[in-house]
Amino acid sequence: MSESVGDEYRETVEIHDRDFQLYSIQNRIYFVPVDDEEEERLQIQHRVFSALWEGRLFFPPLSYPRRILDLGYGQGEWAVAMAEQYENSQVTAVDIWHADLPDQPDNLDCEHWNLNDPLTPTYKRDHYDFIHSRCVSPGIKKDRWRSYVRDIYRLLRRGGWAQLVEYYFIVQSDNGRINDDNPISQWGTCYRRSMEGDRDPRAGRHIRQLMRDSGFSDVQEQIFHVPIGSWHNDERMRNVGTQNVENVSLMLDSHAIWPFTHRLGWTAQQVGWLTDGARTELRDDSLKLYMPLSACGVGT
Repeated sequence: MSESVGDEYRETVEIHDRDFQLYSIQNRIYFVPVDDEEEERLQIQHRVFSALWEGRLFFPPLSYPRRILDLGYGQGEWAVAMAEQYENSQVTAVDIWHADLPDQPDNLDCEHWNLNDPLTPTYKRDHYDFIHSRCVSPGIKKDRWRSYVRDIYRLLRRGGWAQLVEYYFIVQSDNGRINDDNPISQWGTCYRRSMEGDRDPRAGRHIRQLMRDSGFSDVQEQIFHVPIGSWHNDERMRNVGTQNVENVSLMLDSHAIWPFTHRLGWTAQQVGWLTDGARTELRDDSLKLYMPLSACGVGT
């Protein structure tokens, strides 16, 4: 844990014109870039979730959480919003990559931590009112998930709440108009194949059971079919889908360039050919594309 992050965690390495955290690459922790393009994608993704959930930051029935822990804060949008909304709370946000937040509230601390390492005793047991974890599956090792969720359970005080949100990395069609030959389907198949050796790209399907197995009871799960494009009949969901095109378009490259080249043996040019074809399909509203997203909330 560190509020002043050492140089070794700030060093980057350029791979196929993208900047990665050197520490993560060397230690096989996180294979997504940490450059300006990925920062932009994370900001877009936060806006997509905000539109999807009509501005809500969480689903559990919280009153006024005093101690909040955000696991995998990314660019800090959620953590900053919580700190601003609950001015008398203390928000602690942790991530393997320490992003510098330009307007960091006084009640928000950003710390460096590898989520694959045990959260206790560094973070106090029976301490937090609310723990939030969102889209961390690219960085969590497959054999860590069970102990990771158990750690969250132990850190919550009695009466505290947790919310975990994860994608299932497969783009689907609401009208069944894509098959295994479509570039967007091929991307998903290749991504899962490149990651499933030591990661769980299907984490969104398993979160609810993992929470139950860790001691949580009455886990409430909501499955969202997050649209990609403006095809949806509902006006709000059309707005979500319009923004999500850019999020997923950027994700196709950021999530694939390292694992496809280093684990599947592809060239960067081959990755580009596939992602270009997939991006074209993202903008084809006749395909009615969406990506499943699971949000699980539960109290202790």
